[in-house]
Formats: sequence, structure tokens, C-alpha cells
Amino acid sequence: MSIRLGPAAEQSATSYMGRTGWNRTLLVNTALVEWLRIQDHPGIRFVATANGTRVAALANGPEIWTVAESWTQHEPSERTVENVAQATGLTHNEVETALAYYADYRDEIDDEIDRLHLAQEQARLAWERRQALNG
Repeated sequence: MSIRLGPAAEQSATSYMGRTGWNRTLLVNTALVEWLRIQDHPGIRFVATANGTRVAALANGPEIWTVAESWTQHEPSERTVENVAQATGLTHNEVETALAYYADYRDEIDDEIDRLHLAQEQARLAWERRQALNG
């Protein structure tokens, strides 16, 4: 696909690429994929994380993985929108929005949860090693 950007979009894209180190292909692909997902899932936005990745989040709430994790932490018989809403402090509509996105991108969200659990475990082990220095 060949595209031409208008002057304002070109200037903004160039500035963004300069700040982030992204190239034109990554910028256009990311923007298009995110925009298409937002069209399919109103109430979703994308945010940059501390490690530089971009993840789906509720428009006025947490990242989708937090809702998905709450969902999976409940026993199957207890997996209800009401229970997840109570556990997360979100509205029923927000939980439904997050779960709809999770249903469409389950592998991606599950991988994100796995990476976060690994990072938590590594942080815990590092803390324990540091505490061991105290005797």
C-alpha cells in the first residue's frame, strides 16, 4: 500500500519517529492496526507501557489484561460480569467492553499476562537476593 501524507500528518509523523526511533513502516502499521481495532471495539484505546510496548486499555480505565486476569482468576462458575465489576471497580459496560476485546485477541492478552507474571517473579527473586545481603 502506498500512501501520501498531508503536510501536517507528515510533520507529526516525522516528529514522532524522531522521538521514538520508529521507522515509517512501524508507525503506519501500528497506527492502522490500532485504529482498526478501535473501530471494532469502541471504548478501547492503546497506551504505551513502561517497557515501550503498546497495549490495549479501556478508554477511561485500566489495561485490558487486568480485566482478563480478573476474569480468569475467578472459578469458572464465578466468572460473571458482576463479579469482575465488583473485583475491579469497573462498570458492567466497561467489563463487557474489555471482555469483548479479550475474546477477539485472547492469545495476545494471555501472552501479555504471562510476561507480566514473569517480570513479577523476577522482581520478587531480585528482592529476595537483596534481602539475603542483610543477613
